[in-house]
Amino acid sequence: MGFSLVVAVVLVVLPLQACVKPNAAEVTVVKGWIGKAGQLDDPLKGTFKGGDDVFRNQNKSLTQTINELPTPEQIKKVPPELQTEINAAAARLRKQITFYDKITPVATSMAAKRTAAAQEIAALINYTRREVLSEDARNDLWDFGKDVLQETACELAWRYYMPENERKVVEAKLDTGAVALSYTDQIHNPADMTTGILLNAITSTAKGRSSAAMAWQDYATGLRDKAYALTRDGASVIKHPDGGDITFALIYFIGGCLKTP
Repeated sequence: MGFSLVVAVVLVVLPLQACVKPNAAEVTVVKGWIGKAGQLDDPLKGTFKGGDDVFRNQNKSLTQTINELPTPEQIKKVPPELQTEINAAAARLRKQITFYDKITPVATSMAAKRTAAAQEIAALINYTRREVLSEDARNDLWDFGKDVLQETACELAWRYYMPENERKVVEAKLDTGAVALSYTDQIHNPADMTTGILLNAITSTAKGRSSAAMAWQDYATGLRDKAYALTRDGASVIKHPDGGDITFALIYFIGGCLKTP
């Protein structure tokens, strides 16, 4: 009984598939989608650009592409090898969408924290000033503080949390000019980002702004603490669907430390 049932199913299914002959347009649609899916960049696999929109735009591109997937009826009409190829490509995209659904809120949260920390520098200036500051002097200190905060956080992410393989990928992109650093060299890249050296570097650079007007050590400590707070989750990882771990530090660096020229 079991054997005859299997035979019956085979006899019904195989002739139906054998009778389906796709026309050129149907094959073109499926091949076109496979090609489009294969050309999608992956910002975390070496094809990234810089800036906070990278991850959100990637998720948007993935979702738009999967929404354009040919219908099951269209896929059934093409040769088996094309069916296998398009189904595999669709499965990869769905895994990437799931992955970037996790990445996007992480990157968005990082961007919000950076913005908040930069705004808090105004309060830090008020807290650490020793003399009345002109509006120009205050604005100059604020701009300087935002630059130093960004550079310090980026250097902490780079030196302490990003593994060598991630740094090499970024360096390759910097070397080709595909991306550029979005921060300036304000504290002259101390060789060691330990607390004492970092504080001294920030303090010595900042003092040139307005001699005795500020408690420079307290001001530098405030900037350093904000930078550490921004990058303290840098060692956390998210597994990439193609294999390997992606650190939060790389997500931070792409969003907050790189720009597209």
